Amino acid sequence: MTQASDSRQFKRLGIASVVLPFIGLRTSDFQSFQYMLADVSQGGVGISIPRWLASRERLHMHDEINLHVPFSMDGTTLTVGSVVRERWHGDDDEQRIGLQLTGGGPDKYGVFLEIGSREIAIDLGGMRTLENILLRVIKDSVLLKRGVLIYLRHLSSYFSRLGEFSPEEYRFFRETILGDIDQRVRENMGYLESLQQACLDRPKAGFETLDLEELRRAMEPELYMDLFRTALGDDTAALYLRAIKDLEGRLFSNYNTMVMLYIGTL
Repeated sequence: MTQASDSRQFKRLGIASVVLPFIGLRTSDFQSFQYMLADVSQGGVGISIPRWLASRERLHMHDEINLHVPFSMDGTTLTVGSVVRERWHGDDDEQRIGLQLTGGGPDKYGVFLEIGSREIAIDLGGMRTLENILLRVIKDSVLLKRGVLIYLRHLSSYFSRLGEFSPEEYRFFRETILGDIDQRVRENMGYLESLQQACLDRPKAGFETLDLEELRRAMEPELYMDLFRTALGDDTAALYLRAIKDLEGRLFSNYNTMVMLYIGTL
């Protein structure tokens, strides 16, 4: 794509405007956390995790992290990196981390962070607006939550057939653990559906109805792997659990996309 077409199709925002937290994931244990973007360069990405964030995690050297933000560099899109430096800064009460980006995949919505220019680029070609990109991301997020419910049903059915559970044990497990997870997924999906309807009713007011803190709570995981640690040795159960975690990761990417779109309205 030529530079001329870029200037016609893309809304661009400098990295200094990125003042809101994103959601990332440590890949080894699917642990999610919030982070602030500190710096972007050809050598990697710098992030910080201040103590004031609602969802924090201490990261360590060599941890593999999926930032769930598409970083575009020389025609390649990167989202995953390894921790190459980390330090606690007591004066600012935050952990600062340097990541070397190593892998990823294409961005889905035409909203990405361009490493060369150190800008967020939002593709507004083809009559797209910030509002209709937002609506598409919310619609996709509703579908992802429905996918989580489907896998939960498969998981519940599978556990019901395991010989390790007595009928009483399975009933307790289904009602107290799976039932609670199912209810929270439905509540969060209901929030996203109401947000989708609000954007349909008043497209131009879509960002006015967007509360990023409520959105974060709706997009974060309902299922924690520690509850199913003993099931991970079972290939079928692990397959369902990892499928759910894959959908959750896509929800983190959607949340981060909405954050970048929101920044574009400020």
